[in-house]
Amino acid sequence: MKYQLFISDYDGTLGLAPRNNIDSETLDAIKKFTDKGGIFVVCTGRETSSIMRILKAHGLEGVVASFQGARITEIQSGRVIFNGGLDAKTALEALDAVDGSGLTPIAYGESELYVQETNPYVELYERAVNLYGKVTDIKEEVLRQGENVSKICWLGDENVVYDVEKRLNEVYKGKRLKFNSGAKCLLEAINPEHGKGNAVRIIADHYGVPLDKILAVGDSTNDVDLIVGPWHGVAVGDGREELKKVAKEVTVPFNEKPVKVLLEKYCIND
Repeated sequence: MKYQLFISDYDGTLGLAPRNNIDSETLDAIKKFTDKGGIFVVCTGRETSSIMRILKAHGLEGVVASFQGARITEIQSGRVIFNGGLDAKTALEALDAVDGSGLTPIAYGESELYVQETNPYVELYERAVNLYGKVTDIKEEVLRQGENVSKICWLGDENVVYDVEKRLNEVYKGKRLKFNSGAKCLLEAINPEHGKGNAVRIIADHYGVPLDKILAVGDSTNDVDLIVGPWHGVAVGDGREELKKVAKEVTVPFNEKPVKVLLEKYCIND
């Protein structure tokens, strides 16, 4: 096989909310790949317990990278291999930077979701991730969590998300904050040192796989770090244009089973 380690984003690449089903043909391809000795890993912005429930339900094992790569966990044992994120000071700086935009802040703790308020965007997000948030003051919650805030996000109009993401990435370019979007109505703030690209390297080291033997695929702007590196980075065909511009390859749209197509092309039928 050309690639030993296959790393996939979840939403819009491998599965999709709210049903969170991985189609049977893709699961069959994953099994053929792992039966040949390949390693399949999901790297997602989702909260750890949420994505682990989905992967266990589909019989997937190994490790999973959650919170945009800020946490890497063994699926079966629950052992945490890596735990990073934002420190409280930087998380508060991100919240201040987005204040006044009209977007609603939310935050993740170790295994809980916190929301500033309930509104239609929040309710849609809760149904999608199958987690229901505790209404609280997000800044106070960040201070309570202290170091390694797992994830800070905002929900709202997709045009506002796009504009804020673009503006703040110019402001913070090359600094300790990076803003991206995992869905049209979702803005995320991450520590760029603990993002999906860093997760790829940690996972590669964990399994002892050379970086040039890795294929990574995603669909949104929060997957730029996932696919840009000394490995083969692929964008889903109906993914964000910003991602497709930096991909080494653009594959089929989500409804044509991109993970299955790539596994068959490079790892099963080669």
